[in-house]
Amino acid sequence: MTPRLRAAALLLGGAILLAGCASSQADPAATPAPAGGTRAPAGMSMSPGMVMPDGSTMGVPTPLPAAATGPSEAAREVCSTEIRNDIAQVLALKSIAAPSATWSNHVYTCTYRLPMGTFVLSVTESTTPAAAQAFAATLRTRLSDAHSVAGLTTTAFATPDGRLALVKDNDTLQVDATKLPAQFGSQGEKRSDFAYEVASDVLGCWTGDSS
Repeated sequence: MTPRLRAAALLLGGAILLAGCASSQADPAATPAPAGGTRAPAGMSMSPGMVMPDGSTMGVPTPLPAAATGPSEAAREVCSTEIRNDIAQVLALKSIAAPSATWSNHVYTCTYRLPMGTFVLSVTESTTPAAAQAFAATLRTRLSDAHSVAGLTTTAFATPDGRLALVKDNDTLQVDATKLPAQFGSQGEKRSDFAYEVASDVLGCWTGDSS
């Protein structure tokens, strides 16, 4: 079964609950820590300013207006109670620990510490859709074996080791499942499939489409 069909089956079976998540607030336990120039832990999602193995540096997106002092509601969805519950349900877990969040350099990073390893979602906010597309294009060149994936947005790509990125309007979502085992959970979930399912859930929250 393809990741998209598996996600659809879970939706039809009631395993993934997206109703109302588009208007939800972030999990209260996942309030972002003060920026202070901090970055996401090494090995997690690629952030602006991060030094790559080849010595190059990820570009910083065009600064947001001064009024944008924190992550948008859309960015906060990755740490929402709904996404947290979706992750638990996909993994057949009764519950999972509340994630931790940081906000730095226009990147909202949500870290889930699951029983089988660390799972990271992040959203990079750009000023315009064109800027978001440019950021994603640069990101793709830094990901080896990246390939386009269907069923999400026009710009969406993934790697076999469990990374996925997509662009929706001004936002670039990154999913990093590389710290999880190659297969895990009661159904032998693969990292790449899990990354796709969660990305689909987040996108459903952003668009208000649970189908």
